[in-house]
Amino acid sequence: MLLSEIWRRIIYRWKTVCIVLIISVLSALVVATVNGTNYSAKTVLTVNPLTINPFSTATANQQINIATERAILSSGEVARMAAKSLGEDISAALLSQNASIEAPQGSQVLTVTVVDSNAERAAQKANALATAYLAFRSEGASQVANTYIKAIDKRIAELDQAAKNGSASSLVLSDLINQRNDLALVAENPGRIIGFADASDLGSYPGITIYLAAGLTGGLILGLLAAVFKDRVSRKTENAQRLAERTGKKIISMTEPTDMEGIRWVVRSLQIDSGAQTRRHRRAIGVLSLGQTSETRFRALLAHVLEARNIRCHSQSLASVTPGDIDRGWPEGFEQNVWPEAGAVLIGIPPGIENARVAVLCDRFMDAAAIFVDASTPLLTVQRQLETCSGIDPESLCLVFVEKHRKRRERELWPVIRTEQAGEKMHTTTTVEST
Repeated sequence: MLLSEIWRRIIYRWKTVCIVLIISVLSALVVATVNGTNYSAKTVLTVNPLTINPFSTATANQQINIATERAILSSGEVARMAAKSLGEDISAALLSQNASIEAPQGSQVLTVTVVDSNAERAAQKANALATAYLAFRSEGASQVANTYIKAIDKRIAELDQAAKNGSASSLVLSDLINQRNDLALVAENPGRIIGFADASDLGSYPGITIYLAAGLTGGLILGLLAAVFKDRVSRKTENAQRLAERTGKKIISMTEPTDMEGIRWVVRSLQIDSGAQTRRHRRAIGVLSLGQTSETRFRALLAHVLEARNIRCHSQSLASVTPGDIDRGWPEGFEQNVWPEAGAVLIGIPPGIENARVAVLCDRFMDAAAIFVDASTPLLTVQRQLETCSGIDPESLCLVFVEKHRKRRERELWPVIRTEQAGEKMHTTTTVEST
């Protein structure tokens, strides 16, 4: 299928595209209203190595497991300390839920990102989490260091006592004092914040504008897909182009059921006044309506145009003919005296007539047929009706697409069929009524 053809079908189903687009935009606005505009605050901090074991090597003292530190910063204990420092009515669980921690592998840098609907509050939460982490790390280092300090203090006291007895080594005592001093300072520098979150310089998560743009883009794409899908699965006629593609016939379009210009084209296509050869001394034309407008309406319009051209016509519905008469060879032997005087005979075929009887009439009596359909007509119905009328010359078979169905009469001249009693059969004449 060519892109131009796809685009043409999409344009025809512009209502589907618009409906999907409107639904998508409204959904995006609802989501934007519920979520609001969220701000992202980011705090960056470095992690310093802590020497809390006086007996470890220098290399071990400098090593930091950044994955472990990230887990600590993401812990609930740090979140509780941060929530407590903020002094707000916020739970540690909600603070952890709105925070994300990043830790580049092989580095000593941690990044805390907090999302909140308020820019200042987002910055405060990010800074509070970073500060609480450093405090938690310092407190943990102090607890471990104090254990060693107590042991060293005990050892120093023992050496002092030995020194009084003259058996202590001043070198060992001096080394212990240095270790104690180092441990006393170990919790002083757990790390530092190198990038505080600032409320005046925050990026925002999708706000109403972004949601609206996403709704428009997504709705347009979904609308186009829905239009193509609906066109593929639809079994209705929909439009004249689709009808022509499925039937392979030339289509005459009428803008509405009252389109007199369209009716004139139908008369021309039926070759009523062209002197074309007929099966009888008059041209018999079947009129069928597979849409919402009655065939009586179209038959009246055709009769009106024919009389305007000084062509006397006789209009009759098969509803006035019994099925038995059709089976017995109607109209042979059943014609009224007015038939020989008519230049054309319009035979209305209502929906209740069996297709088999219509096919028999097409085979032996009708010279042409006009089939009127609209957007609601199933394509299968049209194809079956064309098969029923296969007894008529394909060049004399006129397929008409009525674009609009009007339930109310328009302010124009409408041909109206009036039925009069004429002997044993019903004879119809055409007059014009102004509405």
